[in-house]
Amino acid sequence: MSTKDSYTDFHIDFGGTSVWYHVLKGEKIFYLVRPTERNLRAFYQWCQLPNCSEKFFGEMADQCYRLTLRKGQTLFIPTGWIHAVLTPTDSLVFGGNFLHKLNIRLQLRCYELERHLNMPNKFRHPSYETLNWYTAQYLLEDLIGE
Repeated sequence: MSTKDSYTDFHIDFGGTSVWYHVLKGEKIFYLVRPTERNLRAFYQWCQLPNCSEKFFGEMADQCYRLTLRKGQTLFIPTGWIHAVLTPTDSLVFGGNFLHKLNIRLQLRCYELERHLNMPNKFRHPSYETLNWYTAQYLLEDLIGE
């Protein structure tokens, strides 16, 4: 549930997870920035600013897309996309985060960024390193055919 005029400033979902949103009621406006190396470096610099909430990160990126998600629509945000969310009207939205094996390199890059920014643990994926070790074991066994 989000109230009218709620805003979540630019961020990358924890651990580089992909995320989906479905609007049951209301709407959301997303500002999306592709996770290129240049944009990730700019995001890191923006996060270091003492007044980052007063500067629109989209102006520092090479391009910022605006997308309005309306009632009945679903959005998938891939790994590592930098985004902000505005709620122009009271809304009821469902969503979830997930990791997958299609872009592990970028997921790890996002995790590294969180560590360099000293992101508090409450904003990080729980048991991220343990989960990645299990994933590595699974992928190795799959690769060698065990």
